[in-house]
Amino acid sequence: MVLSAVNNLPTPMDEGFHSVHDSRLIQPSHDNLDLIFEILLGQFFPFRGFILFDQTGNLIRSTTKADEFCVLLNKGAPGQAFSSIDRQVAMAMPEQVTTLCQFLIESHEDFPQHALQLYDTSFLPGGIRLYLNVEWIELANQPSKCILVTIEDLTQIAHHRAMADAYRYSLTERETEVWELYLQGLSYREVSDELVIALNTVKKHMKNIFRKCNIECRCRHLV
Repeated sequence: MVLSAVNNLPTPMDEGFHSVHDSRLIQPSHDNLDLIFEILLGQFFPFRGFILFDQTGNLIRSTTKADEFCVLLNKGAPGQAFSSIDRQVAMAMPEQVTTLCQFLIESHEDFPQHALQLYDTSFLPGGIRLYLNVEWIELANQPSKCILVTIEDLTQIAHHRAMADAYRYSLTERETEVWELYLQGLSYREVSDELVIALNTVKKHMKNIFRKCNIECRCRHLV
C-alpha cells in the first residue's frame, strides 16, 4: 500500500466529476448520478469498478462491476448498487477498500493542502489481479468532497492490451504471453517463474517486444 502526495494533479473542480486517471469531465446532478455510474462508467471502463463514499466513509453509490470485484475480494456483497445502502451492507465492504478510505480520511487531516491518492494491489486465486485506487473528488450536487474508489481488473486489461499489441506489432504467441504478464505488473523474474522459462529467455522476448513496438510504445506501457 502506498501513500503519495500528488502535487501536480488537477485540483477538484467546482462543478462536475474529475477522475485523476482519465481527463474526462462529467457534470452530474442528483437525477443522473445513477445513470453516470451504471451506464457511462460501465461502458467506457468495462474492466473498472467505481465506488463513491461521502467524506466520512458512508457509501453513496457503486457500479455493478465494483460489486463483482467486492465479491472477488471475498468480503463484499453484490447488494443493490443503486438503492439506499444500510449500515449492514456498508459494513460488508472489503477490508482493502475500507482501510484505504480510512487512511485517505486520516491523511487529509494531516495534509489538507495536498491532492492525495492511496493505492493497493490484491492478488486473488486464479491469477486475478485487482488494482485499487482511492482519491478525493468533488461533485456538483454534493455539499462536500467525496471519496472515489476505482478497482481495476489488471488481468483483463493486460489481456486485451496484449492481444491488441500482438495484432498490431505481429508478436509471437510466446511474446504475447510474456507481454501480457508484464503488463499485469509482474517483474521479469515473476514472468519467468509463471511461464517456467529461463530469465534470460524472458529478457530476450522483452527486448524483441520493445523493438517491435518501438520506443514510443515502450514508454507508454512503462508509465
